[in-house]
Amino acid sequence: MREIAWLQVSDIHIRQRDEWSQDVVLRAMTDSIRQRRAQGLTFDFILATGDLAFSGKKEEYELVERFLDELVSASGVPKERIFCIPGNHDVNRERQKLCFQGARSALTSPNVVDPVLAPDNDDLATLMQRQEDYCAFQSSYFGGQSRTVTPDGLAYVSSLAIDDVVIAIVGLNSAWLAEGGKADHGNLLIGERQVINAFKAADKLDAHIIIGMAHHPLHLLRDFDRNAATRHITRSCYFYHCGHLHQPESQGTGFDPSACLTVAAGACFETREFQNAYSLVKLDLLAGMRTLTTVQYNPAQGAFEFSNEMPFPIRLSTAAMCTVGELAEAISEFDATLLSHSYYLAALLMEHKTEVPIPGQRGHAFGTLSVLRGMPEGEDYCRKVMAFLRFGNVLTVFYGRHPLADLLAQHGQAVRAYGADLLGRCQSDAALASRLAQQDTDVRSLFATQPNVSFAVDLFADLVRSQEWELLAEQARRHLENPDAPTLVQARRMLAFALAHSAYDKDRTEAARAYEALIHDGLAEAQDRANLAALLLDTGRSDDAKAVVLDAIAASSPESLEGFNGIGQRIVGQTGDREFRKQLEAAIAERGDHD
Repeated sequence: MREIAWLQVSDIHIRQRDEWSQDVVLRAMTDSIRQRRAQGLTFDFILATGDLAFSGKKEEYELVERFLDELVSASGVPKERIFCIPGNHDVNRERQKLCFQGARSALTSPNVVDPVLAPDNDDLATLMQRQEDYCAFQSSYFGGQSRTVTPDGLAYVSSLAIDDVVIAIVGLNSAWLAEGGKADHGNLLIGERQVINAFKAADKLDAHIIIGMAHHPLHLLRDFDRNAATRHITRSCYFYHCGHLHQPESQGTGFDPSACLTVAAGACFETREFQNAYSLVKLDLLAGMRTLTTVQYNPAQGAFEFSNEMPFPIRLSTAAMCTVGELAEAISEFDATLLSHSYYLAALLMEHKTEVPIPGQRGHAFGTLSVLRGMPEGEDYCRKVMAFLRFGNVLTVFYGRHPLADLLAQHGQAVRAYGADLLGRCQSDAALASRLAQQDTDVRSLFATQPNVSFAVDLFADLVRSQEWELLAEQARRHLENPDAPTLVQARRMLAFALAHSAYDKDRTEAARAYEALIHDGLAEAQDRANLAALLLDTGRSDDAKAVVLDAIAASSPESLEGFNGIGQRIVGQTGDREFRKQLEAAIAERGDHD
């Protein structure tokens, strides 16, 4: 799994009046990108975060296309992998002025904004005439790009796979209520409905990494919209790219490796005398590191030569994780010589153990990696330990998608190398051999006494308790092909349960089909049948709900009768069906007499 790299360009402000000056600066920028590529760096995609043009007019986008063609040539990135969103300079402010002013005055709460972002809304369609030339450019130039567009037409989601790592790009339109200048500050809207629909589409891509982007930093939104957008973006994304302020900046939640990193790019072109900039991001999932490089223009030299690099750790959340026993067995099958300490190695990789043997003048002691890093004489050994521990990142990214044996075969050489190193040390240090054997025995004993419960099943339960229905549906879909039968069944059950809580009719229909499939396959529990009956009743299918209740009573244990009677009485109350009440009472009596 190689390092992934992408460029961010923003605030280019292309127009005819500045064509000469822009050509000088932007040619220097593409020369800088060519040079990095010649040095061996592969660019995987490009994010263009708005203000491509200066006033959002057709003739400007003809120049934008020429610049992007040059960027494609310099970077080696095909235009299908350039993802752009509009900025306030991509708005033609000469159009729909009264409509814009009225919208600015009226859109003061989520209750007012939500209907405007409904599909085919006339008010939004009128406002969006201000971005008509930008939209025409985007549809024409990026016509070959696969996208899922949100119902409001504002946002889109695309994905790409790089060495089996799936990346979802979520492009949000923060400029649909923009004018430009300080008047925009605190008056902009993305709209929670746009954000929810965009990330709902992204969730279906089963991506390892979700990258969000919009032109504006989130603090420029109206208060109610800023809070909602920030919540959704920081919960779903590992990166949020924006521009607008013309000053490069990065901001994470401290150095929390699971937090969203905000990357605010500088302006690619403001003037020839400005310190124009572009950004480069490198993501090394095996090393657990994301690196942001800001490359700035030196007006005196006419070249992009100032470079500032900042590292930020990253750790992906995982939908599933193997048990220590499963990993230990896979390690011993991968290399039989590691059998004697496979449980200890597995515990290290899964962070149940944190101490490793550290060489000293009188043999070995056990200590953490931080102690080992401080010992110059252990530099080579430290590199082996760190390379070994990086296999834990492979598990985080790929477990549940590929068998453990395949992951070890492809990425496990560092595991074999560190295991062989330990064996060699044990041969020359009997005390270490004894202590390492005891460590392995301790791990075996510890995890042999624990129930073999799937990590995924535990995660499902946590998401149900926290009522994270969208996230529960996402995690359940990931396990619909899980080789572990109990986990697979629970995934099917949890997907149905999550979709039943959706506000969308399509999802609730899918939930009903999922419950019916569980019943058909003989896998349904009493609660599944009860959930299906309640769902059918709530969606107006009362006759189907009655049939489910009567069938469930006949198939269920006596302990479940009270619950089904409650659902049946609810059906009677809503439908007034006295005949069904008699059927319900008779079915319960017959089931009770039978038992």
